[in-house]
Amino acid sequence: MRTFVILMTACALVFGYALALHAEEKAAAPASASEEMAAKKKQAAEIMTKMRAIEKEAASQDEECKKITAQMMELEKQKRARLNTLLENNQDYQALKKQLMELMPQPQKVESKEAPKK
Repeated sequence: MRTFVILMTACALVFGYALALHAEEKAAAPASASEEMAAKKKQAAEIMTKMRAIEKEAASQDEECKKITAQMMELEKQKRARLNTLLENNQDYQALKKQLMELMPQPQKVESKEAPKK
């Protein structure tokens, strides 16, 4: 009877140890998967940065792209002016805008190093 208890205890310990090892292997697997995903995202970001640099260079050399970019910038200015007009009386928007301005530091004016002309 005593050997049976010792044998059952030994089996339980071995079984428990095996389950603990198996659980550790499963816990380690998602970490490597997330690391792999993070590495892929980093690589994708680097590729996109390189692509943007090439696109920017190509656009700066093409006159038509320059004209389109200038038009887009002008349209964006018009859109911003129109939105400012539309949202001028919107109290919720103005309150949020005021909160944002309080949170963001105001840029400091840089004095020019040149002496004033007389």
